[in-house]
Amino acid sequence: EPCGPGTNLLKTLKGHMMSISCMAYAPKKDIVATGSDDTTWKLWTVPNGELIMCGEGHQDWIGGLSFHPRGTHLATGSGDATVKVWDFVNACCVLTLSEHSQSIWSVDWHVTGDFILSGSMDHTCKLWDFATQKRRFTYRAHVDSVNTVKWQPYSNYFASGSGDKTISLWDIRHNLCVQTFYGHENSINEV
Repeated sequence: EPCGPGTNLLKTLKGHMMSISCMAYAPKKDIVATGSDDTTWKLWTVPNGELIMCGEGHQDWIGGLSFHPRGTHLATGSGDATVKVWDFVNACCVLTLSEHSQSIWSVDWHVTGDFILSGSMDHTCKLWDFATQKRRFTYRAHVDSVNTVKWQPYSNYFASGSGDKTISLWDIRHNLCVQTFYGHENSINEV
């Protein structure tokens, strides 16, 4: 029993040329997205594992991806310091956001679908407005790479985790860090 007692491996998905660095489940359908060091993302059906779409356009590895809450778009963050938004209906990249100065580790879409967060090795988080296709704000508090960003569901708050061993809680209404959490002895990779 390679997966542990009471579990069975249903399917192994093969299609990337290099290691898979991130994955996310679609909010409305039985689909999983994978991002890879081979610079591509892929969509797979669950559980049968059929490859249904793939995207090429980044110049470096993909570090994070997030589905739009309605499942219509995918945001990807890359080692090429860009966030790209992919439209599933037209099967193409519809937006490239390129104001980070270093690689992007994490992206997260707000539950309304109006905003995208990105966290970067440049020590910042950026809030992007999907409607205007522009950066709304840059958040600075960390002194090392921002490895993860995550919205608190149904709120104006998000958390960022960093290589500086801290987690910051941010309020986008005032663009302020409202709390910093200390105590980890190593880098924060997921919140």
